[in-house]
Amino acid sequence: MHGRIKVRTSEEQKALKQKEQQKKLAAYQMGMSQILETREKNSYVPSSFSLCTQLLASNPDIYTLWNYRKEVILMEIEKSDKDEVDGEEKLIKFLENEISLTEQCLISNPKSYGAWHHRYWVLIHHPKPNWENEFNLCSKYLSMDDRNFHCWDYRRLLVNKIGITLTDELQFSTDCLNANFSNYSSWHYRSILRKLDEESVGFELNLVQNAVFTDPADSSAWFYLRWILSHPTIKKQSREELLDSLEQLEELEPDCKWVIMAKCWLTGSLVLNDPDYVDRRVQFYKRLAKLDPMRKGQYEDYLKSANEKNKTIVDQKC
Repeated sequence: MHGRIKVRTSEEQKALKQKEQQKKLAAYQMGMSQILETREKNSYVPSSFSLCTQLLASNPDIYTLWNYRKEVILMEIEKSDKDEVDGEEKLIKFLENEISLTEQCLISNPKSYGAWHHRYWVLIHHPKPNWENEFNLCSKYLSMDDRNFHCWDYRRLLVNKIGITLTDELQFSTDCLNANFSNYSSWHYRSILRKLDEESVGFELNLVQNAVFTDPADSSAWFYLRWILSHPTIKKQSREELLDSLEQLEELEPDCKWVIMAKCWLTGSLVLNDPDYVDRRVQFYKRLAKLDPMRKGQYEDYLKSANEKNKTIVDQKC
């Protein structure tokens, strides 16, 4: 009727969307065809390079295009080496544009493998890389998403480039964890930085205990606790004290499977020296099978292994 806005039906909307997708696909195929043709000739064609920029800006996960850009950059480096007048200046300008492209791509997709890898590759070939700026960029991205493991890995590559000390990085990780104990990437980063010894294991154990007591349902800290417990420097007394603490936590969180799982980890080492923990460990696995029925088969396998281990210990005692 007159005066009413026409509302497209769902079929019309679907057809319009398909038409737009087909149009984008045709443009993408045409662009890729032109770029690959240029690449086969092993030459730098500005129009193809510009087209490559547009495609990556819309989808930064096309590895073929990043590899094409690397080949062009190597050509530019070779050209720069032959130009003793202003070759380096031109190369720097070219590479700075490349760095800007990766930043644009990371804004649209902060977890793009290709963009992060290409950015570091470009900086490695940069005559005057600004590593300090890169480090600040990492901090910026982590403030927006502290679980971006791509950024954590990138930060690890930069640490040696700008001379950041291990103490400073451990403090940064501690600050991140104090702000959010659920930051699995930070726990993992810490495990890469930290080499456990008798001096450091106490601090790490205390830190992770605070985390699991703060949020027992979160798996991040529990995995870090398991890593710590695998270290031989933790004495029997410390394991027993932790086991007592977990008993108290279980009273508060009786249905938390992670508490029972951690008790299994602890008793797994304690049974070697004290057979009194044998039966307790078996009961823990039985309780896990009830708390987490989706993984019942897994716990039954653990239980079977524990029973076999227990039988061996008993036989040795006899």
